[in-house]
Amino acid sequence: MSRLRIEFSISLEYPMLTARPLVSESASDRANVLRIFTEAPSYTELVAGRLPSTKDVDDFFFGKPVDTEAAQKSVFGFFVEREMIGCADVIRSYPTDDCIWIGLMLLTEANQGRGYGKAALRLLIEMASECGHRAIQLAVVSTNPRASAFWQREGFEEIRRASSPEFTGDLIVMQRPMG
Repeated sequence: MSRLRIEFSISLEYPMLTARPLVSESASDRANVLRIFTEAPSYTELVAGRLPSTKDVDDFFFGKPVDTEAAQKSVFGFFVEREMIGCADVIRSYPTDDCIWIGLMLLTEANQGRGYGKAALRLLIEMASECGHRAIQLAVVSTNPRASAFWQREGFEEIRRASSPEFTGDLIVMQRPMG
C-alpha cells in the first residue's frame, strides 16, 4: 500500500502552512499534539463532554477503525514556520480502496477562522490525490456545528448518520470527491 507523501507546503495570503508527519515515539510530537487539544478545548467539550486529556493524544496516534491496519494510518502536524498550529489523522483506503478517511483535523482555537483549515484540507487532498484516492470521508459530531459548517463549505455532503457512546451527539458521516 502506498504511503501519503510526507511533506507538503501551501501558501495563500498568509504565512506558509506545512504538513509534516508525526510519530508517537517522539515526546515532542506527543507534547505538541496535547498542546493542540489543550488550545482547542471546545472540541473535546462539544464532542465528548469533557476537557482534553492524554487519552486524546493516544487516540490521535493509535485510534483507528477496527477493520483497518495500523499501516493505513498517517498522522500530521500543520506548521506555520516552526510552530505547530494543528494536526490531522488520515486512514488510507478506508472505507473503500479509493477513499481516505479524515479521523480528525484540529487547529488551535487561535488559528481557527483564519483560512488555515482550508489550507490544511488542500494539503491532505494533494497528498491523497498523489496516491490515487478519489474521495474523502469523515464524521462530524452533531454537537459541533462550527465544524459541520466548515466541512459543508468545503463541499462535503452528509451520506448517513450513526451513533457512538463515546460522543455527545450523532456522527454525521460526510463525503466529497477529491478534486
